[in-house]
Amino acid sequence: MAQFFSRFRSVGMRRSTLRSMLQMDASLLSDMGLTKYDISEALRQGGSAAGDFLDARRNARASEWLR
Repeated sequence: MAQFFSRFRSVGMRRSTLRSMLQMDASLLSDMGLTKYDISEALRQGGSAAGDFLDARRNARASEWLR
């Protein structure tokens, strides 16, 4: 999963990719450590900030889960 976000971070996530992620089932997003809210926030940020934002949210949820 980290490779997915790092690949897009360098060039910035495309809005079409984020829109596609919004169409995913909530359980699939949850498996990735994300929510639809996270994706919509990333859409608002755009570019490389979107990938960084999603990576940070995913890492935060993983840390919470490990506690």
